[in-house]
Amino acid sequence: MGGLLLLISLHVNATTPLYPNQVKQLLTEAPRLVMLWSVDCPPCYKELSMLEDLLKTHPQLPITLIATDDDSSRYSEIEALHQRLHGEQLQKRVFAELAASQIRFAIDPTWTGVLPRSYFISHPGQLSGHSGALNAKHILDWLKTTVE
Repeated sequence: MGGLLLLISLHVNATTPLYPNQVKQLLTEAPRLVMLWSVDCPPCYKELSMLEDLLKTHPQLPITLIATDDDSSRYSEIEALHQRLHGEQLQKRVFAELAASQIRFAIDPTWTGVLPRSYFISHPGQLSGHSGALNAKHILDWLKTTVE
């Protein structure tokens, strides 16, 4: 029975692929912060380290973390990093293989793919984009404005 619980736990915390037809639904979940990163993006690691620390003290943050790497050979790297992050409302996604350009366009037709990239969703369908690494204060200030 313990093995089954471990398997269920791993599945719940697993990174799942994001397909272009799922983006619209993802962007209606509010409030939510969508953070995009890549294994080839050095500034992203600094941001993810900050997020790891922030989730330890604020596990309720509504965040969707999306790896933009659509090469399945990188999935084990992505999953290893995602497994370090724990939050009650944290969703872990990865671009579906061979669909990066379609997903980027579905998220934001004006986004060129520069990372890190984040979107604050205060109300369903209302996105506010941010290029560059976020800091904890920026995230917590946004959260305060969405719950007041």
